[in-house]
Amino acid sequence: MKNAVIYARYSSDKQNEMSIEGQIRECRAYAESHDMFIVQEYIDRAQTATTDKRPGFLRMIDDSEYGRFEIILVYQFDRFARNKNDSGYYKKILEKNGVKVVSAKEQISDDSSGVITEGLLEIFSDYFSKQLSEKVTRGMRLRAEQFKHNGGAVTFGYSTDSEGHYIPDKINAPIVEEIFMRVASGETIKSIIDDLNKRGIKTAMGREFRKNSLQNLLRNDRYRGIYKYADMRFPDVIPRLVSDELFFEVQDLLGTHSHAHRPAVEDYLLTGKLYCGHCKDQMVGTSGTSHTGRTYRYYTCLNAPKKCDKKNVKKDFIEDLVFENCRELLSDEIIEAVVRSVEEQNSKDQETSLIIRLRSDIKDTETKINRIIDQIEDGQGSVMLADRLKQREDELASLRQQLKREESRHIHIEPETVRTFLLAIRSGDIDDIEYRRLLVRAFIDRIYLYDNHFLLLINHSGKKGKVNNKEAREIERYFDTKDSDKGSDKALSGAP
Repeated sequence: MKNAVIYARYSSDKQNEMSIEGQIRECRAYAESHDMFIVQEYIDRAQTATTDKRPGFLRMIDDSEYGRFEIILVYQFDRFARNKNDSGYYKKILEKNGVKVVSAKEQISDDSSGVITEGLLEIFSDYFSKQLSEKVTRGMRLRAEQFKHNGGAVTFGYSTDSEGHYIPDKINAPIVEEIFMRVASGETIKSIIDDLNKRGIKTAMGREFRKNSLQNLLRNDRYRGIYKYADMRFPDVIPRLVSDELFFEVQDLLGTHSHAHRPAVEDYLLTGKLYCGHCKDQMVGTSGTSHTGRTYRYYTCLNAPKKCDKKNVKKDFIEDLVFENCRELLSDEIIEAVVRSVEEQNSKDQETSLIIRLRSDIKDTETKINRIIDQIEDGQGSVMLADRLKQREDELASLRQQLKREESRHIHIEPETVRTFLLAIRSGDIDDIEYRRLLVRAFIDRIYLYDNHFLLLINHSGKKGKVNNKEAREIERYFDTKDSDKGSDKALSGAP
């Protein structure tokens, strides 16, 4: 029998103790059927999971290092955290302390589809929490599918028609092209800003132009006709205001002046994920300039060259190879398996014990109300019956409110949305930087890079964060005797 604790949370003062009681009831039922002994409960009331500033949560994380429990049991994973970064950060701490987070309602299979499903469910939770509210999810998705404006200030240079579609603004659209042309001709940013403000031209927020607002305008690829929604991009679906040639000419000019202000880590997407197969330490991004002035970028082992003989690997080479292999994980079979898992989860979520009990109580209360009404209609009316009817009607209203609140707490993900999302990931533009960041988030826990192959560990796999130096060396010996293109490891197609 394993020792476990329960973590329960509700996020709004509009919810009540029933929300906590329902979570704990489900967790205890799960623990009893899975041979777990509950040693403690940690509770946060009226606390959102998009932040880690939760006293009960932080106390539980601190207590995990004392070895009193092996499992944190939550009702759903979004009770633990809806912020993807926080979730990954604290799960790594828990893994180091030998503690695993388990959901009572989201049982994930141990096969390859389950490995990917758990990571994607967490991304969906983070995605829905940050991008969508419960009441406008369907409307926003519908507007995005039609490439309509989805709230906030309309991008400078555009307006919208009566249905919300983007159209060029008659006054400001020509100014957008003017700004790009002036930058391409070599005019300074300061000169352009001073002129725009002198002419009384305002930003989309109605303010004077500043350096940041103008540079944000110049980097906005919506002017190339690209519509963005969440993590997806749709080219040539809104009116274009500048040509690709002009846009990228300006990007090149901006890069020569702004590169020094950008952290290098933004360009090295595998930072924190890539490990040396020789010494098992991290590999980090570095760059050098040749005598011709050309910049070369690499990943290098932190211990090289004094303590490790691992050679540098070209940044573009290893990133291209890793991201192509990530896409190959999403086969048709895996996508359909994930969709089926979501369908099953949606079905399970509708029938929690608390929801079943509330529905039963509602039915019983309605029956009692009908009996009282029958008595009144039969001429048995009295002040006592009227008071009892009012009491039952108040109880019914309260039960219905509790049921509505409980049902609204469950994130229902449309299976077709999941399928569309996964297909979009698989078919995304491999050269797009935001798309590559999405692949890192969705799949990669860590990569061990050897001289002629690499080991890719998928998020939330059984290996996550648990490969030690001994195991890595065993893998290395395996590839000394076996073909490096077999198994879950991926062979490099050339010398790094």
